[in-house]
Amino acid sequence: MTEQSVLANLGQFEWDSTESVSYEVAIEAVSQAAAAIAPLIATARQHDDDAAVAELVSLRKQCIAARNELRPTDHQAVADATQRYRALAEQLGRRAA
Repeated sequence: MTEQSVLANLGQFEWDSTESVSYEVAIEAVSQAAAAIAPLIATARQHDDDAAVAELVSLRKQCIAARNELRPTDHQAVADATQRYRALAEQLGRRAA
């Protein structure tokens, strides 16, 4: 499966620096959550826990889809994604520890 760049569907428009920084922070939060899943998948594979592997792979795909669907002009979605995926990355980090 080929992953689509988060910039692929980004049209041309004017935005201010606050908007652009907020968007980049949200993208980074989602990316960190997706990255935090990798060691959990590895651990689940080491324990032959197919159900956990499937759940974690699905969660990673959801993160990637959310990142790809995020639009910088949707300020509420950007704020929500930042909050949600920061919390998820922290939660996943505690699980991996």
